[in-house]
Amino acid sequence: MTTIEWALLAIIPFALFAIGGAAVYAVFVWRNTDRRDEADPGIGTPRRVYFYFASFVSLMMAASGAATALATLLDFAFREGGADAYADSLAMGLALVAVGLPVWLFHWRFVQRAAARTPTERRSVLRNLHVYTALGVALGFIGFSAFRVIQFALFAGAFDGFAWGGAPVWGAVWAYHWRVASAERAGASDETLAIRRMYLYMASATTLAMAALGVAVLARVVLLDGYQTALGITLAEEGIDALGDEARSALAAALVGGAGWAAHWLSFARGDRGSVLRWAYLLIASLGGGFGAMVVGFGYGLYAAMQWAADAVEGSLAEHLATMPTSLVVIAVAAAIWRYHRNRIFPEAGWSSVALVLARIYMLALAAMGLVAIALAVAAVADALMLALAERGGVTYMHEFDNWGLRDRMAYIVTLLSIGCPLWWISWRQAQEFASEDPQTERDAPVRRMYALGVLCLGLMALIGGASAALYTLLSDLLADGALSAATLRELALPMSAVLPPAVILPYHWIVYRRERAFEPEPPDYAAPDDGEPFEPKRVTLFAPPEAADALATAMSSALGYPVEIRRWSDSQTFAPSPDEGVAAAASRAIAEAPETRALVVPERGGLRVVFWRE
Repeated sequence: MTTIEWALLAIIPFALFAIGGAAVYAVFVWRNTDRRDEADPGIGTPRRVYFYFASFVSLMMAASGAATALATLLDFAFREGGADAYADSLAMGLALVAVGLPVWLFHWRFVQRAAARTPTERRSVLRNLHVYTALGVALGFIGFSAFRVIQFALFAGAFDGFAWGGAPVWGAVWAYHWRVASAERAGASDETLAIRRMYLYMASATTLAMAALGVAVLARVVLLDGYQTALGITLAEEGIDALGDEARSALAAALVGGAGWAAHWLSFARGDRGSVLRWAYLLIASLGGGFGAMVVGFGYGLYAAMQWAADAVEGSLAEHLATMPTSLVVIAVAAAIWRYHRNRIFPEAGWSSVALVLARIYMLALAAMGLVAIALAVAAVADALMLALAERGGVTYMHEFDNWGLRDRMAYIVTLLSIGCPLWWISWRQAQEFASEDPQTERDAPVRRMYALGVLCLGLMALIGGASAALYTLLSDLLADGALSAATLRELALPMSAVLPPAVILPYHWIVYRRERAFEPEPPDYAAPDDGEPFEPKRVTLFAPPEAADALATAMSSALGYPVEIRRWSDSQTFAPSPDEGVAAAASRAIAEAPETRALVVPERGGLRVVFWRE
């Protein structure tokens, strides 16, 4: 397998993690939906779970069987071998189609009729989860098949019947489900739109990674081929050829990934603005895929230069400098991704509160990157010190991974500090300047508090884990041998690498956290009244149209001092009042003075009508 194929396989765990996260998010959305369709539940949740699960499983069976059968026929037609060699796979494919297709047609026809009858069914979370999951699975197979087909067309790979057979089958599955999703998009609810966005931005991120990987590998091979041709050297035993299989495979990945990203990001998601998932995609692509990768590429080149300066590598200068094209390519591709997505974030946010939140996230994410680099450098310092002490005691290498020389370690440490210290200092200083201009708003911002608490939490976990491992090592050697030795120091290298970074980083962040606690708002006062009776919040339910429910609930919660339960009223004749604080305060005062424990609030033209009852 070529380098690009191995790299594409490395994306699979991240894709599985994303699918798992999407499933968890979908369950969360489903459990927290506002239940505005309780009067018309469609086919009902139990039957919905059964029919969509059966539809999905049978669809996967039928599509896999059709792709297998078609691939087998293509292999038989274009490859050598008798019919006996393909009989088993053809039989399996036909069997899957014969079983899966009728089952899918039966179940899918039932839910399609239900969706045609009731808008509730078209808006159900499970239905949309089924449709967009099928789209995601089909897109994965289409991407792999297209990659293998283009590889073959560029003479970079052998004929693959599975790719040629899978492309039309999974293409048909994707096209059909996309048509279903597009037809039902007009009546989508907030929950179903969230599932659609999940698919669009996960697909955009995956295809962008594939395209960037292909472009980077192709550019690297071309540069290295020109480099070794100009200097008359050979950089690898198998050689590096700008027209070889690796370059052609990279071109195939770039074409497939670029087409997928253009379709999903530039076309399908073009009209979507302002959603949390869109901001998440832009931030991840800009900070992780862009700036983070750019830092890694710069660090790789700087580390190679430090190695040469420290005389820690063997070989000629020409062979050593051959690492630079890889660094330059990574920096160039990552910089393009970073600049494009960063230039989309703030213009889309405009001059709004969202832009301020995104700016905080951006600054603190960069500070976190720098802090991670500093922590790794400090850990390497601790490891080097313990190894140096152990070697002075006569203990050298304990296992095969300890053949990293002192000069290599010093180059690694200097590289990390050269990147981490400026990155953290510039980003954190900018965040501190924001906090100085508006202390109450900035220091109480949830993003800033999450950053501080995240550093404290992770640092404390590393400190506790490292200290526990160090104490175990000391006690184990004392109890077993009755004394400590140089070997003990060698065994303490890893625990001390976990202890020293938080010992250096935590004190400052603890001081910052303690100072900023003064800016946190006071918790709601649920203290007992003067007679000493405990205060029990009443259960208040607000029925209001979707466009006014959140604002009214916020005003009433502020006046009452405890949350208000929301039920969104989807009746088109409902009156939608403005969120007047005076009206909300009057209704809240009536609720507080009433002896009843339950209250129902309904907007009307005269204000808010409150109905009381006691449970």
